[in-house]
Amino acid sequence: MTASLSFVNTPSQALKGKQHAVLVASQRALKAGVWKKVFSGDWTAVLTKLVKDAEPGRLGSVVTTYTGGESPRKVSLIVLPNTLSRHLSASRAIAVEASARKLSLGNATKAGVIFCLDKAEHYVAVGNAFGRAFPLYHRKSKASKKVAISLAAIDSKGASIKAPAIVGQTTAAGRWAASLVDMPASELDAAAFEREAKKGLKGIKGVKVTSIVGAALLKAGCGGIHGVGRAAKSAPRLLICEAGPKSAKRTVAIVGKGVVYDTGGLNIKTGGGMYGMKCDMGGGAAVLGAFKVLAQQSPKDRIYCLVPLAENAISEEAYRPDDVLDMHSGKTVEINNTDAEGRLLLADAVSYASRKLKADVVIDAATLTGAQLLATGKRHASVVSNRAGLEATALKAGLTSGDEVAALPFAPEIYQAEFSSAVADMRNSVKDRANAQTSCAGQFVYSHMQDTGKAWLHIDLAGPAMPGRRATGYGVALVSEVVQSLTASALKK
Repeated sequence: MTASLSFVNTPSQALKGKQHAVLVASQRALKAGVWKKVFSGDWTAVLTKLVKDAEPGRLGSVVTTYTGGESPRKVSLIVLPNTLSRHLSASRAIAVEASARKLSLGNATKAGVIFCLDKAEHYVAVGNAFGRAFPLYHRKSKASKKVAISLAAIDSKGASIKAPAIVGQTTAAGRWAASLVDMPASELDAAAFEREAKKGLKGIKGVKVTSIVGAALLKAGCGGIHGVGRAAKSAPRLLICEAGPKSAKRTVAIVGKGVVYDTGGLNIKTGGGMYGMKCDMGGGAAVLGAFKVLAQQSPKDRIYCLVPLAENAISEEAYRPDDVLDMHSGKTVEINNTDAEGRLLLADAVSYASRKLKADVVIDAATLTGAQLLATGKRHASVVSNRAGLEATALKAGLTSGDEVAALPFAPEIYQAEFSSAVADMRNSVKDRANAQTSCAGQFVYSHMQDTGKAWLHIDLAGPAMPGRRATGYGVALVSEVVQSLTASALKK
């Protein structure tokens, strides 16, 4: 099933002429009768029993009934838990997403969805979470059913909540990012990613997109990006998107790992480890989606989005263990693992952002380590920062956006030693894989901009970007929220 989503301002607009109606609300709100503000008629007597008996479970449940009429023909209630634990968003975004994935719209071609929100500021998180249940990318030979879904929101008393533009923008950008991650490398190589970026950003006022491609990367000093991608048919590149006033007081760079496919290089992935590696550009897709949201908001800051793009392929041109790469930071890196490639891309990009573009704060996002899943799981990304205030901003933004995060240690004094090399400034992979791998990987990236003194936030979203067989678009809402909530004090602490 493919779905188009549109946000409207009232329940009547959402439900008019629809074959399937859906109300998403907490168990408490349903039992208080909020459903009566949405549905009316003789057939609603059955809802009284459904509401009475419905239990949300841990992450929500779905109950459905037929009305006996045509509009709507079916009604579903998504029953959400009244509360969730403190490390999950109060918006209940995780329960909305889990329940929406269980929702069956049957033969409906038109559906209406009403969210009952505890707070209006939950709208972005809830809308984005619901959108994840309806991925855009499909390649099945049989044409899938198309359904148009209209969405609206009410408060606990049944009053309409107007949909701000950013709700639809974030949901659309999240679904776009997820579709990029879902595309195989045969359709989305480095050049195709650049084309998709230009296509997706076309028409947004003030946006400019450029790139540094192939041998030009070496002239720009980006030996890490070039080294990883030089064996691929599609040339590696550094995609640079920009928006916001050039005279802005603050410059923000968001950087995303764009490994369009990761074979592991000459340290090739084995035992099925290569399957699913189309997702290794999940960080790049996330920051690109976040940039689109931010650019549509007419930002006061100067915003740069950098996506270093490469396929970690194998040929006679492939970079090798023992090679030494010259990085943009001026540092040299001895390769001891060609499957630790993403950090090489990010290292060049964050250095370029902080030195060449003079960014005041650099935020990078990447599907960087499998260890992230061990550290914080498939729902929470791991964050590392050199600023306590920026770390706190990220934690709060995670709860606000529904893209939850958890903080990991920042300790260069301990972690930099993991990369010691006898012949170069550092190696690219740790000596001890049991010593906080995710923090160490972030430390490698940070070490290439550390001397600039700029504020830095690292987001490892390896688990949340693609926890199953489909991408989620995780990171779009998170990065957008972090940038919009940045304060001067958070960057100094």
